[in-house]
Amino acid sequence: KAWRAWLAKNGAKEREVWLVYYRKHSGKPRIPYNDAVDEALCFGWIDSTVKRVDGEKFAQRFTPRCANSKLSQLNKERVRVLIARKKMTEAGMKAIAHAYDKKADHRKVRLAKDVSAALKENAAAWKHFRKFPESYKRIRIAYLESQRRHSPEAFRKSLAHFVRKTAKNKKFGFVRG
Repeated sequence: KAWRAWLAKNGAKEREVWLVYYRKHSGKPRIPYNDAVDEALCFGWIDSTVKRVDGEKFAQRFTPRCANSKLSQLNKERVRVLIARKKMTEAGMKAIAHAYDKKADHRKVRLAKDVSAALKENAAAWKHFRKFPESYKRIRIAYLESQRRHSPEAFRKSLAHFVRKTAKNKKFGFVRG
């Protein structure tokens, strides 16, 4: 609540803030990273650099989104959920309007032939994949495609990991609920 209140009061005038988090093992009250990012998106802000403060704390830099910046598939899914929960502010919607197409960003996943083949080679993976929520599929497939652009080896490793996890009916990464 304090983070959201700070963003509501200062989000339109400040250019950056370093949010200090306690690490889980500290046992001290803390805002979970995903919650902090969600609140930032609600006000048109984004996370970036992380710095270690000490053994118990780290600091995360948050800034307003740059004009015309892209939204990752993960953040598109976050925004979709935040809109549904009526948490997005006018400032947040304005900051992402150029990068978020409600219709296009809710389409069914299209699999590249090699990704489809890898999933279908493993009957359990294919069975579970087809039952996963579309939002999760979009996030994972977008990540795989980013790895493909990065390097063939990164893509191969990521695809193998994804198939292994999917065969076990395990979701990973940003997963809510």
